[in-house]
Amino acid sequence: MEKYHFYLKEIELSKIKLNLNNPRGLRVRDNDDQFDYLKKSIKEFGLIVPLVVQELKGAEKEYRLIDGERRYWALKALGIKHADTHVMLDEISEDEVKNIMFHIHTNRVQWGAYQQCKSLEPLYEQMKDKFKKDEKKIAIELVKLTGTNKRTINDRLNFLRWPVNIKNKVYNERPDIYWTIVEIEEGIIKPVEKNFPEYFKKVSKNEVREYLLKKYIEGTVHAATEARKVNFIVKITKEDKEQHEYASKILQKLVSEVEYTFADAQEDFLAKFPEADKMMKTSYKNLRNQILKVIKILKGYDISVLLRTVTDREKEEFREVLQDLEKTFEDFKRDSQNLF
Repeated sequence: MEKYHFYLKEIELSKIKLNLNNPRGLRVRDNDDQFDYLKKSIKEFGLIVPLVVQELKGAEKEYRLIDGERRYWALKALGIKHADTHVMLDEISEDEVKNIMFHIHTNRVQWGAYQQCKSLEPLYEQMKDKFKKDEKKIAIELVKLTGTNKRTINDRLNFLRWPVNIKNKVYNERPDIYWTIVEIEEGIIKPVEKNFPEYFKKVSKNEVREYLLKKYIEGTVHAATEARKVNFIVKITKEDKEQHEYASKILQKLVSEVEYTFADAQEDFLAKFPEADKMMKTSYKNLRNQILKVIKILKGYDISVLLRTVTDREKEEFREVLQDLEKTFEDFKRDSQNLF
């Protein structure tokens, strides 16, 4: 955000136009259980965080909202006519505005994951054209442009690769299946692409994606993490010829029979290759000990001293590590909910 320039100004709300590109949608106030709290806060303490706007060209001075739609509606509901705003001085394109919106909401006011993806769509399409679908280069560029860490961008790309009709379904009807799609892509599609490349010569990736998702849509499978039950199967390489051939048959069954679940696939594979069970098991005691070891190491550091002695580049790397830790912990908590 350092490359953009703003000045603070009080503006009439009637001069501010809503932004149609807001990934939360036009009905941002619907189902917002924090809206009344926001109104109460503004009424008691005033508008602490100014709106962010872009000045529009034209005879009349008008502005387009970049950030702060919930605050905008709260001010309107309270009958407040003016608001402090950060006005952008730079002339920028529509796509740059979307990038700024993404950056603001990802790093301060969290958009949901699928909302971030909706905002990233135009930029992702540009990157695909620019880098000829080279996913590594696309990921690197998106990290630079959005200021988001690699892990988050990887999750978003796992979703953005899917066909448009399914993405629109998530944006408009079923945001709840976002993580299911990410699990399928990361845990099945990508390993199959690597270890069974001949498979996608017979059938398109999108066909496989849609068929696997159908298991969830039709209720054959419920938890997003169920896809992980076949992760060890699709990671089997050609070096283990017998297991690889049987894994290929399991895969074919998964994408041709809706009622055939990931648990069924796991059970069938282990019935034929019981020794593979060792590949799946992680000792709870070992996991706990490793986590405690990391906690002990972190407690041993005086961060205030550490950050005074590192370079700017190292500080940036440290920030990325913290983001990765936070994201990993969030994922682990989400995946562990069934334990409690």
